[in-house]
Amino acid sequence: MRTSGAAKNTTELIEGTVKKVKDGSELVKITNKAFVEVAASATKVGSIISEIAASSNEQAGGIEQINKAVAEMDKITQQNASNAEESASASEEMNAQAEQMKGFVDDLVALVGGTSTTKHRNYSKRKDLVVPRRTHRPIVANTKALTIRKGKEVRADQIVPMKDDFKDF
Repeated sequence: MRTSGAAKNTTELIEGTVKKVKDGSELVKITNKAFVEVAASATKVGSIISEIAASSNEQAGGIEQINKAVAEMDKITQQNASNAEESASASEEMNAQAEQMKGFVDDLVALVGGTSTTKHRNYSKRKDLVVPRRTHRPIVANTKALTIRKGKEVRADQIVPMKDDFKDF
């Protein structure tokens, strides 16, 4: 009876151990399945991180190209501003020279005896106009001989005496 009790007890222990091994085996299968899923997810995350890194590198290259383009545009803008400043300066100088030329024409018209279209001005004495330096000395006429009275007609040869060689012209 004792042997039979011990055998029954041993059988129960064995059956309990087999049940526990089956339960443990089932837990190992579930755990293994979870580890496989985690490994797949980790691989997927690694792949996504690699894609993000590649995209970041592409963006960095694009930003570098944009920076170069902006720097080039800045350089061109500065060149344009410099050119515009030079053009404005040249325009002002040309305007001053045109004003001076108008004065010379008016003076010449008045000397020849015509009437000037603008008020007679002495442009060479204006300080706000840029006057180019002359490379030769101007011919100065006798100012007493150039006095013109209103109403009296004056011929050109009275003001600028011509030699016989130039009378035909």
